[in-house]
Amino acid sequence: MNKFLLIVIFLLFSCTPNIPKNDFVFSDQMSFDEFKIKLKEYAKQNPYPNIDD
Repeated sequence: MNKFLLIVIFLLFSCTPNIPKNDFVFSDQMSFDEFKIKLKEYAKQNPYPNIDD
């Protein structure tokens, strides 16, 4: 019974909604250079760790 309860609690806490941040605004009117600049800014501000460290 304790194992079943532990598994249920684990599943309930692991199934929380993951709400992604979407700070990148893309427009059809945007030129390629503007897109490249915005993409570089987004890459600098992303929450992912640097794998080169």
